[in-house]
Amino acid sequence: MLRNIIKYTLTIPIGIIIASVVLASEIEGTVSRRGSQEQIAGVAVRLLGTNLTAFTDRDGQFKIESVTAGTYQLAFSRFRYRTRVINVTVEENQVKTVETRLERIEFIFDEVITTGKRLTESVSRQSLTGLEIKRIPGTGGDALRAIQALPGIKAGVDFGGQLYVRGGSPEDNTIYFDRYPLANAYHFGGLVSTVSSEILQRIDIYAGGFGAEYGQDSQAIIDIYSRPGNRKNFSSKLNLNILYSEGLIEGPLGQSGSWYFAGRRSYFDLFPLEKVIDVITAFPRFWDYQTRFNYDINEKFQIDFTAFAADDFAELVFTEEQQDEEELRGALYIKNSANVQGFHLRALLSPRLTYDFNFSHNKQLVNFKIGQGFFLRIQPNVYDVRHDVVYELSPNVRLESGLINSIGDVVVQLFFPNPPEEGDTNYDFLQAEKNKVDTVQEFYEVEGYLQTRFTMGEILLVTVGTRVDYSADLTAQATPQPRLSLNFTPAELPQLRLAYGRYLQTPQPPQFFEPGGNPELEESLADHYILELEREFENGTMLKLAGYRKQLKKQIEPDPEKDPAKNRKYLNIGEGYAQGSEFLLQHRQGDKFFGWLSYARSVSKRRDAPDQAYRFYSYDQTHIATVTASYKFTKTFEIGGRWQYATGNPYTPLTCEENIDNPCYQSTIDPRNGQARKIPLYGAINSFRVTPFHRLDVRISKTFVFDTWQMGTYLELINTYNRKNALQFNYDENYARDENGEVKKEIIGQLPLVPYVGIILEF
Repeated sequence: MLRNIIKYTLTIPIGIIIASVVLASEIEGTVSRRGSQEQIAGVAVRLLGTNLTAFTDRDGQFKIESVTAGTYQLAFSRFRYRTRVINVTVEENQVKTVETRLERIEFIFDEVITTGKRLTESVSRQSLTGLEIKRIPGTGGDALRAIQALPGIKAGVDFGGQLYVRGGSPEDNTIYFDRYPLANAYHFGGLVSTVSSEILQRIDIYAGGFGAEYGQDSQAIIDIYSRPGNRKNFSSKLNLNILYSEGLIEGPLGQSGSWYFAGRRSYFDLFPLEKVIDVITAFPRFWDYQTRFNYDINEKFQIDFTAFAADDFAELVFTEEQQDEEELRGALYIKNSANVQGFHLRALLSPRLTYDFNFSHNKQLVNFKIGQGFFLRIQPNVYDVRHDVVYELSPNVRLESGLINSIGDVVVQLFFPNPPEEGDTNYDFLQAEKNKVDTVQEFYEVEGYLQTRFTMGEILLVTVGTRVDYSADLTAQATPQPRLSLNFTPAELPQLRLAYGRYLQTPQPPQFFEPGGNPELEESLADHYILELEREFENGTMLKLAGYRKQLKKQIEPDPEKDPAKNRKYLNIGEGYAQGSEFLLQHRQGDKFFGWLSYARSVSKRRDAPDQAYRFYSYDQTHIATVTASYKFTKTFEIGGRWQYATGNPYTPLTCEENIDNPCYQSTIDPRNGQARKIPLYGAINSFRVTPFHRLDVRISKTFVFDTWQMGTYLELINTYNRKNALQFNYDENYARDENGEVKKEIIGQLPLVPYVGIILEF
């Protein structure tokens, strides 16, 4: 009896346990984003009608246990994703597997927009996010072309990469990519940039007045930052357009890192077009790539490895039919390449002390040949080591310092004249004196800076610093460059910024090195004075006013005496200034709409010697107005436009344009062949202007989202109303005049109406 009771008593719980094992079931599965392979972490998975809930892990996986048999509704929800509810039937003793995809709300290129209290910005800094870069009309999504839409910035020509920033020349600008110098920023001088827009986090543009951490040979900084790779899962993109194909792959690196590889290549050279265009023996082609590996060793140490490269190549041949000058007939060969490798270590040595170490190797090649024996080959090979230290002396005081060492050599082989000087109207490649050089020049440069930032209360930030650059192979001078800025942010009032800075520029190699240059040249000086007012409103609208003046001294100009006995072809005798004002009204909140209205008025002048009058600088832009707007009507359909107006570029007229009674040319005998030749007579330098520039660009984009991939398409109409913007003039070869007595000239236009189509595939 007792035995039966014990047996029965033990059988009851055992039976219950067995029943629970047999009858209880599970639901497990994976949640991914619709349109890609990305798994979504943090999704709440709820079994409606019960208290059972789970969350997806970093791999997008979830599991709900102890589910009894039956039919249920399973709900998936997460911020910025559309909630989805599906029906599931669970059988006894079953593991039910579910795979589902959530649609992202207001999906745009994986960007997340955050709002909050904005940090005090640097003086004269303007920024573009990776989201905006790809949406600005008229750029084809190209990273560096997007910069041209900002206030006070204008490209010299539609299809060029030469940027004029606040009346400065392109040589005044320095471009960095992840803090490594990007010397070769454009393919073929401006056709397309050498950096993929798909990997960009943001671009910061400092038009002047920047701090001591930036430096040598710069009056404007373009600082490009790439984003880390995808740490969640492997993904890829493919961009197809009429110029090139571009690809991106990225993914996680272990549990604490990521990587990406982006690259592009043009494909016109893959078609036998040279059979149609007989002057071309090798059709122009280009390629580039960028790759980055980043890894967090622990909470204190992070490392990055970056590499990027670009290459351009073209070859043409000019016969007597294409080229009148015999010395220029023959092959035209162009080969430009650059490759950079960099390593970055970031160390949080203490809560107050941060150390950054960068090492990079930069190798470039410029190889140009034309005609009968003219060639130019320059091959720099540079190693850079950079140290940056930031120490928080107190919550209100921060000390920053840095040291940069550059060492390397440059191979120079050429039979070529010096390039034309700015404003030189009588430059003649064939008549100019030719330099013959075959040398290897070693160099060593040191840059150092020290600055402190301290706050006074919550409304005033003061930055004081200085910088010293020393170039042993050039001027061997160490001139201090003081920098000062004040940021005053009173409550409920516009932010006020003031800045002063001194900036140096070393001579260009043709100006300094013999036989064509003067080795006794000194650095040119520029003093920047800047005032800014900025007010940001709660709805994401920002209003900014700025005024500036750049005072230029010791500018390098040709020796007016041109005395061969003195052997000094260049001197520090030029002066100049650039001053102006800027207005910006910008809205950039939310995914649907962004845009801005900007206007800049400026004047940039030079005088080539102390006894000469000021004249307009060749890069002067009196008026620049830009209207940019883009609106998403739905989460997959967007239309945008950009209109820009700019004063015509200055040019030097013929004397007969200044006064129709003046002659247009003088006759002389060409010493090379003894034949008569007409030499044009020019008037005052840059006293005339071409017609004003204005252009409207329109962009229409549509995205199609499928389960595991998506396709984006876009159409851009560049110069929508087909404005014929003047690039330059070609005068009649005999300087003939029309019925009004004016010399005949043909306008060489910039880009006409150009439709630009692209497809972006994302997996």
